[in-house]
Amino acid sequence: MTGAGEAVIDGAATGKSRLALWSYENRMVLVTSLVISFVAFDRLSTGYIGPYLIKAFDLSNTELGALYSIQALTVALAGFFFGKLSDATGWRKRLLVPMLIVSAICSFGSLLVQSYLMLLILRLAMGGALGGMAPVTQSILSSQSSPTRMGTNIGIQTLLMFLVSQMLGPIIFTRLADHWGWQAAYLASCLPFLLLALAVGRLLREGATDTRSPAPDIQAASPARHRAPTRNIWICIGISSCFMLWLVIHTTFLPLYLVEVRGYAPTEAGSVLSVLGIAGCVGGLGLPMLSDRIGRRAALMLGMALALVVPLAALFWTGAPWILSVLLFAGWMSVGTLPIYAVVVPGESVSPEKVAATIALTVGAGEVVGGVVGPLFAGQMADSFGLAAPFWFTTVAAAACLLLTAGIKQARMA
Repeated sequence: MTGAGEAVIDGAATGKSRLALWSYENRMVLVTSLVISFVAFDRLSTGYIGPYLIKAFDLSNTELGALYSIQALTVALAGFFFGKLSDATGWRKRLLVPMLIVSAICSFGSLLVQSYLMLLILRLAMGGALGGMAPVTQSILSSQSSPTRMGTNIGIQTLLMFLVSQMLGPIIFTRLADHWGWQAAYLASCLPFLLLALAVGRLLREGATDTRSPAPDIQAASPARHRAPTRNIWICIGISSCFMLWLVIHTTFLPLYLVEVRGYAPTEAGSVLSVLGIAGCVGGLGLPMLSDRIGRRAALMLGMALALVVPLAALFWTGAPWILSVLLFAGWMSVGTLPIYAVVVPGESVSPEKVAATIALTVGAGEVVGGVVGPLFAGQMADSFGLAAPFWFTTVAAAACLLLTAGIKQARMA
């Protein structure tokens, strides 16, 4: 073959490779991953700038927890409402684009806040916009992913979410708040939400794609779908409630604990907590992919065992800070269980037309129990018994998750 012929073949192969890389499925995974990432980025912002909010408004720990709780309530209600609406109408991007625009407006509105009451109202409104994004976005991912790539796609989405929200988030929020005030930290989500509204409108399709064409046969034949699916869903709701207690309380009070008990400066605490973002990336990619090999239950039990490390390390480790960082890193990999119990197991337990509502129910239960009740209760415990008290509570929550996980029924691994 001539050199020119080889060059033509090589060029064609390169072109096909580029087309495959920018295939619709890859594009969909990237856009939906960024949406979920910046939803989490904004949701976690209150915890990262907690010390600045306490100083600005002279808040108690209970009042700081209420900021997260009030938003979590509307997130749960909006999530279930928009999940049901999405399932009933088949609308995905037609719901997602307006929610992204409203979120950007609420983010910009932080510049107008002058009191704690105004901030509560703004976070309440923001929760209404953010709440519907998770079930709608997860429904897009579920309906438009190839069956053989479902675990990998969710792993990629989770990895990017923790990279943005828990690795970059603590650094960005604390430095913005340190230099320009807490309003600047809340403003950080505005431009990403506007750009993502444009990306969703231009790059995503409304309905299911042909990449999911084999899915009905696979789903119909799945033993997990016929083996006590209701049992699995109720167990996932229980896990979601307990794990969100664990996650929200740590996210809200661990930065404050490092500053007030451990003696870190807020920016130093932000740097320490940014390491947790790396742990979230590792666990977020590794545990869902591992679940494809060893089973959902085994991967969840491994993750919940790791979850016990975080509160126990915070309570009992008094040695070198770098070892504390290592222990927190190991324990924080447990966040990779979130897409397994919230998306994968419920999605494998119901028919496709019920996926968005089932995910919304599972996540919503966690939002109400973990996001609404958890911070308020933990804040009262911290005010009454000291900042160590919430971490005893999260130890019990992690142990409950581990026990619940043992009850999940699953299909036999091939």
